[in-house]
Amino acid sequence: MTDADKSAFIMPINEKIKKQIVNLLAKQKIKIIAEDLTIPPSPEMGDLALPCFEIAKIQKKNPAELAEELAAQITPSGLIINLKNIGPYLNFFLDYTRVAEQLFKEIQKKAEKYGQNKQVKGQKVMIEYSQPNTHKEFHVGHLRNVCIGNALVNVYKNCGCKVVAANYIGDSGAHIAKTLWYLQNFVNQTDIAKADNQGEFLGRAYTQAVAAIGDNQDRKYQVAEILQKLENNDPKIIKLWQQTKKWSLDHFQEIYRELKINFDVYYYESEEEKAGKKMLPKLLKYDFIKKSQGAIIADLQKYDLGVLVLIRKDGTALYGIKDIPLAIKKFKKYKLDTSIYVIDNRQAQYLKQIFKILELMGFDKKMIHVTYEFVQLKSGIMSSRTGNVVTYEEVKQAALNKVIKETKQRHPAWPAEKISLASQAIVMAALKFGMLKSNNNKVITFDIEEALDVNGFTGPYLQYSYARLNSIFVKSRKTCAGIDVKLDYKNLAATIEKELVKNLLKYPQIILETKQTNDPSILVHYIYKLAQDFNAFYHELPVIQAEPAVMAVRFELLKSIKQVLTNGMNILGIPILKEM
Repeated sequence: MTDADKSAFIMPINEKIKKQIVNLLAKQKIKIIAEDLTIPPSPEMGDLALPCFEIAKIQKKNPAELAEELAAQITPSGLIINLKNIGPYLNFFLDYTRVAEQLFKEIQKKAEKYGQNKQVKGQKVMIEYSQPNTHKEFHVGHLRNVCIGNALVNVYKNCGCKVVAANYIGDSGAHIAKTLWYLQNFVNQTDIAKADNQGEFLGRAYTQAVAAIGDNQDRKYQVAEILQKLENNDPKIIKLWQQTKKWSLDHFQEIYRELKINFDVYYYESEEEKAGKKMLPKLLKYDFIKKSQGAIIADLQKYDLGVLVLIRKDGTALYGIKDIPLAIKKFKKYKLDTSIYVIDNRQAQYLKQIFKILELMGFDKKMIHVTYEFVQLKSGIMSSRTGNVVTYEEVKQAALNKVIKETKQRHPAWPAEKISLASQAIVMAALKFGMLKSNNNKVITFDIEEALDVNGFTGPYLQYSYARLNSIFVKSRKTCAGIDVKLDYKNLAATIEKELVKNLLKYPQIILETKQTNDPSILVHYIYKLAQDFNAFYHELPVIQAEPAVMAVRFELLKSIKQVLTNGMNILGIPILKEM
């Protein structure tokens, strides 16, 4: 730790509180660690609790009786103001006057670093996400992957990890061959030249190709020929592939720029395919990888994982032969501790197979599959194969048109550029929050009208709350000029004020829980609750009109709320607006 780090270091108050509890119990010859403490389900049960089951088992006592005994023996001290037992739990209540004073100092001292956790400092983690297929449309369903992945990159960085953000582009395979076949047979250069967005045009061509091929065996044979030509580097087909692939990649980059998402490294299926075929002789030395009816398979039936085809009987490659060398390459180049794959749950079985193959090869590394459910519209499930999709571009533009119109009505004096920037930020907040608000394993039924509702469980609600909070500080610049009073935190006596202090105190733990579960919805719900409680405070209690001594501590509270909202929204990638 450098001198600068030491001077900036403050023991997080939540750690300090837990340490005090550990010490109180140590005086009773009860040995626990901070991780043994839990958060009670309701405020009436206290702020932290110790389940006494394991301790009672060691001491051969009844858990409830032990909790009652400890509650009677321990004298509260430090930041602990009271304790009592509720059944087999020993519950601790905090002195929120003293907690607030120390907490606000910590938040304002650490600023954007408040909430950072250094338990795994220095660990190298790769998070692979987005993984779009070229020659297909980038639809709303792809957005969920992007938003989860980017939020996890930020969460892991906040926990002290060295993170490599990776994107694995699907630029080879049957879907490419279908699209190229369609372009060769049904599209002329004039049609392509007329397209406003060549990447989107290409995605529509894939859907049209699937429909045109249908069950026509002759056309299926023609597509298979193109796939073989691609893998055999036929010059003519490779030229068309490279040209059209660039259209998709350019389109993806435009979307990433709008979403303000960056990747440290890109991998491409076409390159990993070559690596996989080169590795094939080595793979065939393992007894579970064998030739079967002309194909090459990984037989994992003895592990209840079925059979994975690596190479088709016509010699063309499938995903597995590409993912195996890529997994090894990642760890070798970046010396990773962990590799995380953000991929939808339909690939759960496949990734179990890949991880098992690597394990059987002696590649014993930590690999995690972060699963998530699909996104559907009110009209049903989306599929690029059937054309039943709403593209990212379509939903973004529809939302943008609506928001620009409403913003013009609310702020007729705003210049066009300001209206445009604010509207884009609102739309990004609506889209990202909409993709992150649900648990990873819940299906999202996305509706843009709901996502834009400034009074709902939405990103624009967070932005509106932040803008309202910011307006208090803007108004206070003149009103509060010259006021100088001693801060007395006993003036934070209202229930809603204590609730806000309690919420602010939880933030570092929320970041840690988000990392441990790989589920950004935990942070989303926390930030939304903090914004809700701020709005309740705003309607219930005055700030600028309060007595000077009360106003002073309420401003300290609001400064801390503003900082934590900023930190949380930045991690989630939700744009902040100072006025709406």
